[in-house]
Amino acid sequence: MKTEDTIEAKIGSRAPDFRLPATTGGEVGLSDFRGKSNVVLFFVREFNCAPCRAHVAQLGRMHQQFREAGTDIIVILGHTLETAHEFASSLNIPFPVLADPQRNVYHIYELEKYFYLLQRTASLVIDRDGIVRYLKRTTSPNIWMQESRELYGFVDSLNPTH
Repeated sequence: MKTEDTIEAKIGSRAPDFRLPATTGGEVGLSDFRGKSNVVLFFVREFNCAPCRAHVAQLGRMHQQFREAGTDIIVILGHTLETAHEFASSLNIPFPVLADPQRNVYHIYELEKYFYLLQRTASLVIDRDGIVRYLKRTTSPNIWMQESRELYGFVDSLNPTH
């Protein structure tokens, strides 16, 4: 991990890069998308978090809309690759779920557990240049129920045809 990759992600800053094992095979890194597409990056609170699962399922249903808006979706789960596969297949999602069992990337994005109990979660939009353009962190996953459409509206506004 490079020093600049540990700086808190905030709107207008370069998103800290990472590389993790993916359910789609091999490893996926944020830099894989640089210069190619925007990225919606979502950190799942826990495997069984119902609002997080509903949000990821909704992102899956909207996947084609995001692709048409020049945006890829990455989900990070703080569990093993085997559990990430189970998560992805249970929701039938078409984009990679990355395994971060030690939650190192959660740490880079300052998503430590609140009072050592509640896992923080976050949703980000990172543009083609690797800059954070949207960021929402929370310990209450209920906000994700409307997040998918808000994210789509945001990434659609980044489309140069608007």
